[in-house]
Amino acid sequence: MSQITLIRHGQANTAATDEANYDRLSELGWTQARLLGDYLRDVDERYDRVYMGALRRHRETAEGMR
Repeated sequence: MSQITLIRHGQANTAATDEANYDRLSELGWTQARLLGDYLRDVDERYDRVYMGALRRHRETAEGMR
């Protein structure tokens, strides 16, 4: 049976003063991504494909989960 898992990006940089800097993960966002990746490995979740949006915080979340 097929399954889709939706994951929202980690916390954005709320201290940013412009849009470009907002579109980055905060330190908490990087920690959230790392912890989620650790959890998914611990429970042995495997995915055939990963799709993400085009924003930098989307890519950084996926990178942090590795």
